[in-house]
Amino acid sequence: MTTDGPLAGVRILDFTSALAGPWATSILADQGASVVKIEPPGLGDIGRWVGAQRNGMGAVFAMANRGKRSIAIDLRTDRGVDLARRLAAEADVVVQNYRPGVAARLGIDHDDLAQGRDDLIFVAITGFGPDGPAAGKAAYDNVVQAASGLAAVQADASGEPRFIAHLAADKLTSLAAAQAVTAALFARAQGRGGQRIDVAMLDACVSFVWVDAAGHQTLVGSDGSGKGGVTSGGARLLRFVDGWGTATPLADKEFFGFCRAFGVDASGDDRLATVGDRMSHPEVMAEVLARVAAAAGRLSAADAIAALEAEDVPCAAANTLDDLVGDPQVRATGLLVEREHPVLGAVREPRPAARFAVTPVAPASPAPVLGANTDELLAELGLAAQIDELRAAGVVA
Repeated sequence: MTTDGPLAGVRILDFTSALAGPWATSILADQGASVVKIEPPGLGDIGRWVGAQRNGMGAVFAMANRGKRSIAIDLRTDRGVDLARRLAAEADVVVQNYRPGVAARLGIDHDDLAQGRDDLIFVAITGFGPDGPAAGKAAYDNVVQAASGLAAVQADASGEPRFIAHLAADKLTSLAAAQAVTAALFARAQGRGGQRIDVAMLDACVSFVWVDAAGHQTLVGSDGSGKGGVTSGGARLLRFVDGWGTATPLADKEFFGFCRAFGVDASGDDRLATVGDRMSHPEVMAEVLARVAAAAGRLSAADAIAALEAEDVPCAAANTLDDLVGDPQVRATGLLVEREHPVLGAVREPRPAARFAVTPVAPASPAPVLGANTDELLAELGLAAQIDELRAAGVVA
């Protein structure tokens, strides 16, 4: 058994910034890939400067860039572009998230970097893809949440769209891009060579929304009657003395267990005997659920969840992020890991979600300071003697 991870030996050159691109390459680094991140001298990746900060580094950057080495190169210079091309020549995968046309103007697009080789995997992450009327449009997370229907399916009772309160569109795109890279690596291993991959934020989010929220749109010619999307049927939001929770009593035995957990006996009412009966008598259900809600409101979250679990009803407390730190399941599985970061000090972060039995991964190195590995990477290119001159000329930092 090795601790190098399933992607050990894969070399990735990362031109990305913000979140959609960086988290994609960080996922691959978590699985053992060697990732080199190119950043502009000065401020570096804009992601360094968003969210909670400590000692000049942001927590978001730290989470989305662990396991990488950083080199600061000015791609506005010919010599900087030459260095980037030399690094790309050593890479299996190149990932960028510039707006369409920018990489070509810089001279680091697929056609530039794939000259003389047929094994390069090149990933272009954009807001809306390389073609169509929105191809060149700037994209941020909320823009894509709106354009993809993601905000609309979160609408409140008035129909007002609601944004998911974190960068969901970026992160969905990260997952799509990371999966695409591993698929392309598999194809290459089968002898089919490298390829260009375009991953649009819009495409990733529409695919995500569509699978369970667009029933009427999936069935061409649907009259639109009934529910078009699938939600967690039977889900009940419960307010306790000290917080919130949820239960999903789908099966008949779960419904009656749900009621018993809060001291409500519904077993003798034929109008509640089956799911169909309960759906046919909403006024009776409303009365029972009101009694359950009142009883739940007199219990602590811990006592309420314990009562539901005793009845084998699917349930959970609505954890805050602070609650997660002490959650028994999270602690038992080692999901959150604490360690020292050279800049941030003590940090807490989730281990990779996938746990590989045969190729487990050692903890990734902490996210780097800007240009932390510039000298090291230039030396690997055989340019150790030119480091001082390149730095003095402003090509690297």
